[in-house]
Amino acid sequence: MTWLLPAGALALLLFYLGTLFMRGEIRQLVRTLRWVVGGVMVAGAALLGARGQLFLAGLLGAGGVGVLVRGRLGPIDFGAGFSSPDNASTVTSRFFNMRLDHETGQVSGTVRAGHFSGRALAQLSAEECWALYDEVGDDPDSLALYESWLDSSRAGWRDYFAAEFGMDPGEAEHDGSRATAGVSGVEEAYEILGLEPGATPAAIKAAHRKLMKSVHPDAGGSAFLAAKINQAKDLLLKKAGKV
Repeated sequence: MTWLLPAGALALLLFYLGTLFMRGEIRQLVRTLRWVVGGVMVAGAALLGARGQLFLAGLLGAGGVGVLVRGRLGPIDFGAGFSSPDNASTVTSRFFNMRLDHETGQVSGTVRAGHFSGRALAQLSAEECWALYDEVGDDPDSLALYESWLDSSRAGWRDYFAAEFGMDPGEAEHDGSRATAGVSGVEEAYEILGLEPGATPAAIKAAHRKLMKSVHPDAGGSAFLAAKINQAKDLLLKKAGKV
């Protein structure tokens, strides 16, 4: 009966991995597999070491550490150094979770705080979009992100807001300079560039170049997103010692 506990744990793990796959959360699926495989290898190494099989324990342990730290096991990749499987970046502010598709440059998002919390931006009516614009106006980062989405998904929104709701056209004519555009840390930097932890300097630079083609202000993109992407690149290259 002692096999019931590990069998139950394995069943729960497989169920969880299957759920991630069905929901399309491939990024989280890869991360989970990385920790599961690496953890099992390290645990197996410890068991072999306790039995005196030091050579095999050393090989297995080195492989497990490689999976956990570098995200690789020989030719097998667990996400390190490559773009996220869904090929997208994530930027978060007080009010929004925004997603930038690398291939199309399309910005999508959901509201994470306030009156419209939990709503997808694409589902909001024109009146709700205006109400949300007014609500997030005191948070520069959120306002800049929201304007990026409006520019991408609601062409002519400035003129519409001015005509229908009396917005001063000059109110929305800033370039995002009021926003702080700060990157909170390494984890957020990876999310912004759409990379897995442990990405190589070459992968960081490649992701940066690709994203800037979509969001650079000179190409009609967002100054705020461009600043975020630049800061994410600089932070990760500094961490890698390749500034």
